[in-house]
Amino acid sequence: MLPARRLGLQRWLIQLALLVLLWSTVILNCAPRASEAPEAGGFRFTDVTSESGLAEALHGALNHATAWGDFDNDGRLDLFSGNFADRPNQPFDGANQLFRQVAAGKFERVPDSVVQRRGRASGAVFVDLDNDGWLDLYVANNTLPRDRAQARQELVAVLTEPCRLFRNDRGRFVDISEACGACPRDLYRARDIGVFDYDVDGLLDLFVCEDLFVRQDKRQPRSRLFRNLGGMKFREVTAEVGLPTDIGGFGIAVADINEDGRPDFFVAGCNRLFLSQPGNRYREAIELRALLEHRPSDRGEDVAVGASFGDINGDGRMDLIVGIHFAPSRVHVFLNQGIRNGVPQFREITHELGLPSIPNKTPHTEIQDFDNDGRPDLYWSAWFAEGSRRWPFICRNLGNVGALPKLLVPDVRAVHLEGIRKNVPPSEGLGMVYYVDGPAVDYNGDGKLDLFVGMWPPEGSHLYRNDTPGGNWLQVRVVGHRINRMGLGAQVRVYEAGQAGQDGALLGHQEITVNGGYSSGRPALVHFGLGKREAADVVVRLLGRTDPLIRRHVPANQTLTVEENP
Repeated sequence: MLPARRLGLQRWLIQLALLVLLWSTVILNCAPRASEAPEAGGFRFTDVTSESGLAEALHGALNHATAWGDFDNDGRLDLFSGNFADRPNQPFDGANQLFRQVAAGKFERVPDSVVQRRGRASGAVFVDLDNDGWLDLYVANNTLPRDRAQARQELVAVLTEPCRLFRNDRGRFVDISEACGACPRDLYRARDIGVFDYDVDGLLDLFVCEDLFVRQDKRQPRSRLFRNLGGMKFREVTAEVGLPTDIGGFGIAVADINEDGRPDFFVAGCNRLFLSQPGNRYREAIELRALLEHRPSDRGEDVAVGASFGDINGDGRMDLIVGIHFAPSRVHVFLNQGIRNGVPQFREITHELGLPSIPNKTPHTEIQDFDNDGRPDLYWSAWFAEGSRRWPFICRNLGNVGALPKLLVPDVRAVHLEGIRKNVPPSEGLGMVYYVDGPAVDYNGDGKLDLFVGMWPPEGSHLYRNDTPGGNWLQVRVVGHRINRMGLGAQVRVYEAGQAGQDGALLGHQEITVNGGYSSGRPALVHFGLGKREAADVVVRLLGRTDPLIRRHVPANQTLTVEENP
């Protein structure tokens, strides 16, 4: 009897071991999927469009450009909403709108502002171009050539409205488009505006994307780099700095990817990465063209339009995610594995992370910590929809398994395709809508990243407040004196308190930028979740400088301002 019992026990142990091995394999190799409830993944967002004061003004607006920034210097973020004004049956004239935040979370429309023009606004950004401490505003218009616009004679002025630059005169905007040099009349179908100091002279330059659809006008796309000469004057230097004159794009992501202390950028659409070179020049990372290419299908606008850089796995390197203007969306995630011969070595890990094709369009992208647990999450601007309820497609970062992040990926298998084409929920059951733009910002100062999302009717634009339970947080902004005043290009690393610069103590790494995603401009600051930590060390490396600025034992739950020595 004893040998038989031992044999039975051995068989039972072997079966148990096989079961454990099988379960471990599933856990390690299959990304978990969130439930279909509004709190899926632990994220909770509340629609506060009405209570914020935005609902009436946004009703019927065809929003396609969003910019956040404190244009009146009162310490509260304000909002610019850029619209298309060439569609019929709009409840108002389709002009762009400027909103001032007058109290925490409450907005009022600024009446009779010069920025309230009618065009086809497809990108916008608040940026201090003259280092005077007041945010100017650049609006990119998807301008049609006059010969294409003639067919709609009553709308020629709207269709041919060029890009606009507005100088901020102590809270009042002045249109300087005609004389500034950065808004040429032959810049057609403009989209996002890249902002960076390519020559590190302390003045921010502008890269304006011209989209691929300009080919419909029998022209080749020609995105352009405008050098800031000072005094709000600009000169095109695209070919002069070694950039090709056939760059076609919709969105732009900016960061120092080749680690030479100067800005590089990725253009979504043509999906090309441009690396800074000695002598204030650029070259395309030709070695990566095949990897980064998004091959469109034959079913419409299946093109990459949004992109974001961010450190997904906490190794101190900038990774890349890409969003798509087509349904279903074949999104991309690229992991940065370091530099070889001056070129970053990216590897696509989309399928390894368990990311499916998303049923609706996903133009806007974010790499941000939405629950403040210390790990950046991945967001694409498709939202689950059931009746009037909405909740975002956010992949929650659960930490690393080796070099790869482990994501809680929302389950899209139950999404009904009814209504996808019209961007409305299905008559019954779970559906999905998408939003064009909307960077993640803490608009109300509570330390959680909220989302204003722009869209056309019938879905319309919304302001969603982040009510996700989470940990402590820290935001960092940089004020420059020798570098640009906004601190753009500054690299910010957060470490365990008392361990600044030490290997293994890095908590997060971001670069200050106003770019990322699609058709959007964000505030010039970075946000870190800290989890249960009550303090952290902050190390800031400024653009073009090797000596970092270090702040030790910074208390959590505040916005830290790091000022460069004059």
